[in-house]
Amino acid sequence: MSLPESSVYRLGRGPALVATGVLTIVTGVLVFAAFLVADDATARVVVAVVLGVLAAVAVFLAVRFALRPPAVVRLDPTGFTVARPRVRATWKQVDDVALNSGYLVLSGEGTARVELRLLDPDARQLFVREVYDRLNAAHGYTRFG
Repeated sequence: MSLPESSVYRLGRGPALVATGVLTIVTGVLVFAAFLVADDATARVVVAVVLGVLAAVAVFLAVRFALRPPAVVRLDPTGFTVARPRVRATWKQVDDVALNSGYLVLSGEGTARVELRLLDPDARQLFVREVYDRLNAAHGYTRFG
């Protein structure tokens, strides 16, 4: 099996849509608060503008989550990068891999945990297989038959 040069596994549709929904609700609350606060007084106008800017940022983030969810993990021939908490390591640094209650745990010179429920259900098995294949390739192991 030939591995791709690099792979990016993004936040799944379910968690991305939940984040989009929450950010949309936050946008509505901020806009409502901005209209309530807006008045002729200078201090209240400043607060309303700040709330409006925060609402615009929330809309931008909601659109970003809906159209292009953030990456959860990146794999390449030399190593991997886990987004949250930020962990970068090479395949040679990994001593042990375990699947524990919905997490793929890579341990060695530090520990990286990838929560599998953040990935699309179709991508979970592909991700785990690719991690094992990249570890085998890094250590020079081959599959029989």
